[in-house]
Amino acid sequence: MVISVITVLLAIIAVSLKLNQQSMEMQKEILVNAEILLSYDDDDIILSKDDITLSGEENFEAVLDTSDTKPAIHSYSGVQLKNILYSNNVDLENKTSIILSAADGYSVAYSISEVLEDKNVYIAYTEDGQYLGNKDEGGRGPYESIIVSDSFSNRRCKWLTKIEVK
Repeated sequence: MVISVITVLLAIIAVSLKLNQQSMEMQKEILVNAEILLSYDDDDIILSKDDITLSGEENFEAVLDTSDTKPAIHSYSGVQLKNILYSNNVDLENKTSIILSAADGYSVAYSISEVLEDKNVYIAYTEDGQYLGNKDEGGRGPYESIIVSDSFSNRRCKWLTKIEVK
């Protein structure tokens, strides 16, 4: 009986690892192609950089505060997350949160109300006139989520690959 339980557990672990590996490979491909997976209801849409910028590119300022640097205001280019959602006809009624996930497995949740707040949540791709760079080059991009009202920068999602509406 104990051997049967152990065998079943090992099989579950093996399947989970395989599924996770496939997901990580997909996220890496999305990152390399500078795309974002938008997932809502039963739909999954791959957004290209053109799809994102056509949602309304804006310039904005936000504080960047890392463990290695003092807080400083930087200039960014990006698109408000709510505009990306609206451009793709995402219905936010009866939704409570938006989960943003990175290529390294990190995820952060934003409430619908903070996403809908004007000029608050952005998907950025440049900082001080320079592209954010990719993970392999030591950058934080090609995309990073930024909440302008977060003066500690602790709710950003660098290497953004997925936006999931819940």
